[in-house]
Amino acid sequence: MKYLVWLMVLFMSGCLNNTLKDTPDRELRQRHYQCRMAVNLSAAEIQVCQNVSRECDRRARKGHFAC
Repeated sequence: MKYLVWLMVLFMSGCLNNTLKDTPDRELRQRHYQCRMAVNLSAAEIQVCQNVSRECDRRARKGHFAC
């Protein structure tokens, strides 16, 4: 199941940056947590996690601490 979720996220990684802005706080917080707890990530998974982290930082700079 874990690999299916990651595969789906990786498939959408091209549009992920754009859709993260519309992602609800709860989902973003869950993705951020999953990235923080993950081990042995592939290069694509690392990129997805960096995108999630950037979105958390972007929201924090605006005073909205979602993560």
